[in-house]
Amino acid sequence: MKKIFLIAILLISAISFSQKKKTTSKKSNNKTVLAKVDNVTAEMISIKNQKQIVLFVSNGSVQDTIKVKTTDNSNFSPLNFKITPFTTNNLKFYYLHWEENNSTNTKLKKEDQSIIESQIWNVEKKELLLGNIQKNSHIVETVFLDKNKTASETQERNRKEGFEFNLLPNGDFTLKNKTQNDTYVYNTTTNKYEIKRGTSTKTSTTRKKR
Repeated sequence: MKKIFLIAILLISAISFSQKKKTTSKKSNNKTVLAKVDNVTAEMISIKNQKQIVLFVSNGSVQDTIKVKTTDNSNFSPLNFKITPFTTNNLKFYYLHWEENNSTNTKLKKEDQSIIESQIWNVEKKELLLGNIQKNSHIVETVFLDKNKTASETQERNRKEGFEFNLLPNGDFTLKNKTQNDTYVYNTTTNKYEIKRGTSTKTSTTRKKR
C-alpha cells in the first residue's frame, strides 16, 4: 500500500513539473527574422506590450546584441527591411532601412502616413552613426466654414516631415528637403559623419513681391 501511495506521489509530481515546463515555454518571446547579411541578423522581438528590432552580430563563439528600435505600438510591422553593408575610408558599416504605414481615421479627418527610417551602424563598436526619420502624409479633412458648422468643404493636402536620405556609392550620404541639400562624409578623426565643406545648400523660401 505504501509503495502504491509513493508511486502516486511521484506521478503527480512529474505531471506538475511537466505542466510548469509547458507554461514556461509559452512565455518565450516571439521572434521574426527580418534580414541577414554577413554575420549580422536583424530580428523583431515581441516582449509583453513592446516590440523591438535587435541586431545579432556573431563573432565566432561570441554574439553581440544591438537594440535598434523599441516601440509600444503593438501594430508595429516594418516593411521592406534591408541591411546593406558598405565601406568608407576602409571602414565597414551597415545601413539599415525599413518602412512603416500608419492610418488614422475620424469622422472629419483621414490621414495616411508612410514612414521611412534609415540608420547607419558601426556594429564593431555598437555605435549608431546616423538615425533619420522621414514622414510623408496624405490628409483628407472636412473643414467647417462658419462657427455654427452649417457649411463645410473637403480639403486635401500632402505633408512632408524630415529629410530624404540617400546613401552614395562612396559611403557618403545626403540629407535633403525643400530648403536644404547637405552631403555628409565620415571623419576618421572624430569618428563621426560631418557635413562636407562647400556642399551645404539652402534655398530661400521668401516669396517675391508682385
